Amino acid sequence: MRLLKKRNLWFTLYGIAITALFFYMLFPSELVRQRIEDTARSFAWELKAASVSPSLPFGLMLKDVSLSTPQSDGQPWFRGEALDIQPGLWSFLSSRKSLRFSGMAYGGKFDGRIRLSSFSQKRPPEEGRLKFSNMDISRMSIPGVAFLNGFSGLIRGDVSYDFTQPTDPFPQGAVSVYLEKGSYPLPEPFLGISRIEIERGEIQGAVKNGVLKLDKIEMYGMQMNCFLSGDIRLTDDLMKSVLNLKGSLEIVGQSKLKMNVTVGGTLASPSFRYI
Repeated sequence: MRLLKKRNLWFTLYGIAITALFFYMLFPSELVRQRIEDTARSFAWELKAASVSPSLPFGLMLKDVSLSTPQSDGQPWFRGEALDIQPGLWSFLSSRKSLRFSGMAYGGKFDGRIRLSSFSQKRPPEEGRLKFSNMDISRMSIPGVAFLNGFSGLIRGDVSYDFTQPTDPFPQGAVSVYLEKGSYPLPEPFLGISRIEIERGEIQGAVKNGVLKLDKIEMYGMQMNCFLSGDIRLTDDLMKSVLNLKGSLEIVGQSKLKMNVTVGGTLASPSFRYI
């Protein structure tokens, strides 16, 4: 009760509230948007946002965001409805700089964090983690990855990476993705089946020394099951990364007909061979 009678406290709180209100009303949205886009361009990324506004407690909210590179010919690597960026709690007081982010994209949600060596130096994030859920893969369009065309379903999972080894040109990391109620058109018909209807799927892998090792690619459906494993040798031009996957296709039913399959080529132009 004694605390409630202190006028200085109430005047202080009133001043903070009025300052925050005026800051929100007078926020230089266009100037900040241009600054963010210029910063992204200095890292060879093309970032576009329809609007930028302050986000409590100390962050920024970007609406209708797209992210592309000069190599993608304007086709976005990422397109999201909203992106909320917040600095880490102790980023301004310690040497460990971090950003937390969350948002909505492709009908689903995502959140994660990245750790930076500095807010001012132009270096890629040292560490990062991304979680996502209920994203519609049919709404995604990754430049140059033609074999994803026609893929549908809802995906969830997480991706993490560590880029703290200066001698390694590629980060280390892990990927875990789950698919529900999807379908995939086969590049070539297999035993009269041109499209795999997928009830559920799972992908598990890890990146080390420039190689994405896929321990598990499993797809289960009413007509067919697919099992693959192997690796993808990464290159500076991601679309030229070399595929080396082996596994089998299994027809669901009493006959349990199974056929081996290998996947070669590159991400941009994969080749399938049935044995």
